[in-house]
Amino acid sequence: MAHPSKHYTMESRTGTKVVLNGKSYLYFAGTSYFQLHSHPDVIKAANDATLLYGIGSATTRALTGTTPLLEKIEQKLASYFNTEDAVYLPSGYLSSLAGLKALDEMGLYQVIFLDEGSHYSMEEGATATGKPVIPFRNRDLDDLEAKMKKHLAKGQRPLVASDGLFPVMGTLAPVRDYLDMTLKYDGVIWVDDAHGVGILGVHGRGTCEALGTPSNRIYLGATLSKAFGAYGGIIAGRRDFIHKIRSGSVMTGSSSPMNAAVAAGIKGLELVQESHSLRKKLWDNARYLREGLLHMGIKNEVAFIPEIHGTIPIFSFAHRDASTMKKIHNFLIKQGIYTQYTSYKGAGSEGVLRVVVTSSHKKVEIVRFTHTLKEALRSLS
Repeated sequence: MAHPSKHYTMESRTGTKVVLNGKSYLYFAGTSYFQLHSHPDVIKAANDATLLYGIGSATTRALTGTTPLLEKIEQKLASYFNTEDAVYLPSGYLSSLAGLKALDEMGLYQVIFLDEGSHYSMEEGATATGKPVIPFRNRDLDDLEAKMKKHLAKGQRPLVASDGLFPVMGTLAPVRDYLDMTLKYDGVIWVDDAHGVGILGVHGRGTCEALGTPSNRIYLGATLSKAFGAYGGIIAGRRDFIHKIRSGSVMTGSSSPMNAAVAAGIKGLELVQESHSLRKKLWDNARYLREGLLHMGIKNEVAFIPEIHGTIPIFSFAHRDASTMKKIHNFLIKQGIYTQYTSYKGAGSEGVLRVVVTSSHKKVEIVRFTHTLKEALRSLS
């Protein structure tokens, strides 16, 4: 989700202030929603693990690559998501590949219906199963229903695959409606909730918890590289499902992950699970930013959903055209504020300005951003 025309090198830890290309900026971008990537306890955990266990085990988990850290993080994940079991993968990019292949091996679906706004990793994971992959318009229930009627043969079961929280526009998948529609055909749902876990739901379990959709037909993959300040893919669920993943090619064919990443993940999980104030602060900041932008007349397409209204820390919007948004972006840059102008998947042909607030931002920093954005818009009027 980088700026498409200029390369920026981050020369500092991530935080509300960062150094890019040698210059300090107030930072309203990225995905470190609690800024745990710079938390001293997370860094210490990574350092201690490296000193104790080295960089990694240099082998696959199918042999001698399972460490006490990996056993601990999988126990922590199962506890966090309140599931029978959980598995940790070397990268979040692998979660959908491993999850979709396991569900295929369990014979739970014959056709994949893919929300076209979903992350690239899900599209690639779906294709790798060898099953038919039918894309449907982003969050469009009518299009999904029409595609199901057209492409499902008698007796075939669907799998609906979608992001939970779409990271560019900050919109949520209509998981309840996907579930209702899928159940008509005895199907299942795969949710990649990389951006939702940690920040949404009473316990931070993500989009499905926030929307109140517990179901044994919904399967979850995510990552520790966003809210939890670490790295690595995560899948939580029933014991038979997790067993399929552990014995599958993604796990048996991957080198065991770096010990520093696993230890950082353990500490990040503990901090998010134990510090409810982190989530409350994030939600408060998200509402404060949203109110400030709405007061300026800037709206985005996030619908009113009572359970989560105003708590999503992503606020993206389009203004006129790509040229205008690049000018706004450059104005903010000159004033020492970095946001993203992005044409990443889901942003549309002209792109959008993507603003992210974290739990670490102070109200005065949010006010500085909104006032500077107002000046940028005024300069273009």
